[in-house]
Amino acid sequence: MRSTIAWSLVALGVVSLPLFAQERSWTRELKDRAKRDSLHDASQMVRGDSGKWNDEPRLQHAPPIGQKPAKLSLDDWADQLLKKEVQLNADDDNWLIFRTKQLDDNDRVWIERIERRENRLTVVAHQAKWKGRYQKTFTYYPVIAVNLGRLEPGKYEVQWTVKPLTFVQFEGHGKPTDNWPKDERLADQKPTELNLTFAVGKSPR
Repeated sequence: MRSTIAWSLVALGVVSLPLFAQERSWTRELKDRAKRDSLHDASQMVRGDSGKWNDEPRLQHAPPIGQKPAKLSLDDWADQLLKKEVQLNADDDNWLIFRTKQLDDNDRVWIERIERRENRLTVVAHQAKWKGRYQKTFTYYPVIAVNLGRLEPGKYEVQWTVKPLTFVQFEGHGKPTDNWPKDERLADQKPTELNLTFAVGKSPR
């Protein structure tokens, strides 16, 4: 498991490889519980004491992350992208950026599955709410970015589902620092669904 539980930025501006370029149907699933950060390509933890707060989850389509200025955080870049129209063509990697609502420091979020079926893309994420005894010290929201790779020209639909879980134990030494849930189970809540559509243009070549 990564030492910072993957909330540090991962290969921003370095890794921009398509996951399954030109394949119209594919699935990626989490197979190793110890590597629950393995299905996203970049991330950031935004603490509440930074002055930023997120009341509702948000999903957006983004250009290749290599276009992000080096000194700009993933979260701030996502804010900038909301103010402009993202126009990509068949030569570009397509990214999704997901931000949760405000969470407590012991809560955890990870992606379970990414799937493409023709022009429909589905992402299933798990959001586990801490119900144990450790004291909560701060709030935060994760920013998670996924590289879908290059896509053929056309219109695409995305459904991002967040399944709510609860847990009371952490894996390994049992402490929350740099650790994943051990006993997560479905919460008595409905999943949250975020939907968006975007278009990919023809290659200019």
